[in-house]
Amino acid sequence: GITMSTLRFSGGEGWVRVEAEAESGNIQADAQWGMLHSLAQKAKGMDILECYVSPAWEDIPQMYWDPEGCWYGWSYWFINGVYNTEVLAQKGLEPPKSWKDLLDPKWKDEIVMPNPGTAGTAFVIVATIMQLYGEEEGWKYLEELDKNVDQYTKSGSAPAQLVAQGEYAFGLTWDQAVTSRKAEGFPVEMWIPEEGVGYDLDVAVIFKTGQNLTEAKKLIDWLGTTEAQQLAGTYRSRVTRPGVPALIDTDPKLVEYDVQWVADNRDRIMEDWKTKFQK
Repeated sequence: GITMSTLRFSGGEGWVRVEAEAESGNIQADAQWGMLHSLAQKAKGMDILECYVSPAWEDIPQMYWDPEGCWYGWSYWFINGVYNTEVLAQKGLEPPKSWKDLLDPKWKDEIVMPNPGTAGTAFVIVATIMQLYGEEEGWKYLEELDKNVDQYTKSGSAPAQLVAQGEYAFGLTWDQAVTSRKAEGFPVEMWIPEEGVGYDLDVAVIFKTGQNLTEAKKLIDWLGTTEAQQLAGTYRSRVTRPGVPALIDTDPKLVEYDVQWVADNRDRIMEDWKTKFQK
């Protein structure tokens, strides 16, 4: 019931524009549909968001939207592992059950994962470890894991391809990288550890300086409906309304992911990781 004039940007480009316009006190857009969760937290801290508690979101789990209504997570993707069933059989290996199982020396040079310096997927992996074990123990875990990692790839999807080709037994990657290769006939399976996995939430926000706030609120209301979530599910890994199907039919166990910690520490953690582990 509204007319939308849209501009399309990557997440980074969009944020650069928002920050620049926020400095002048006049963000040109009324709303942004598709923003990184951590950036939405930054935007909330900058006090540039119009907070509106939408009744359409009341029966969507609270972990997916801000209790003050400052941001709304409509879809998400998650990290996971991937293993090659044929390679495991050839080498007499059993799939791991937990994150700590990956530290077993039997996995030496059998693991491939992305580089947090170049891949957003990899940072979610590292942040997940930090959130599970705390920063001090998390670094110790990554130091042990590094002994078994043979290669750090530039992209988050590359480990799935290398495992699918049989070059490695196990990889750390993200959901659609695994399901797409399995659909192509590769002997791969998705791995979800018993402790759970981290995820990245895609969110929608309204800007305080918007000239069409009534219409922007209608957009937020619509995004919470079953109709909108079903549409999103035809494109996205997972959607946040329970019971609505999406591209990934796995319902993973998710860790309690502190996105504010991610927003505050992302740059520092990535630099520390590169110093310690860049190969």
